[in-house]
Amino acid sequence: MNDKRELQKLSRSQAGRIGSLDFVFDGSRHAPGFKMVLSDATIGVSQDRLGDWTIAVGLSQRSERYRRIVASLESFGFFQATENEGTAFLLWTSLFSEVGNTQVVVEQTLSEALRVLKPPVVPHYIG
Repeated sequence: MNDKRELQKLSRSQAGRIGSLDFVFDGSRHAPGFKMVLSDATIGVSQDRLGDWTIAVGLSQRSERYRRIVASLESFGFFQATENEGTAFLLWTSLFSEVGNTQVVVEQTLSEALRVLKPPVVPHYIG
C-alpha cells in the first residue's frame, strides 16, 4: 500500500469523510494503517492481527500547544507512553474501549485527535 497515494486519494475523494477508516484497509495481507505528519506532531493508525486498533500521536514538547494538546488527548482516552529526544508519544487503543461498534469508536477518536492537532487558524488581514 502506498501511503502517500492513499492519503492523496483521501484528500481528493473523501474530504468529507475524514473519520472513515474504510480507506485504510486495502485488502492486502499487510496490516492496515497510515501515518500523517503535521506541523508539530505525527499521528499514526494501525490495526493488529487480532483486530485491535491503535492510534499513536508523537508531539513535539517544544510546541506552544503541548500542554493543551496532551490534556485534550488524555480526555479522549490517550495515555502518555514514552518520550524520546523532545517528542512525547501518546497512545490510544481500542483494546481499552468496550463501548459500541469498534470502528465507529476508532473513527470518532481519530476525528477528535485530528481536530485537537489541527493548527490554529490565523486570520488574514488586508494591510
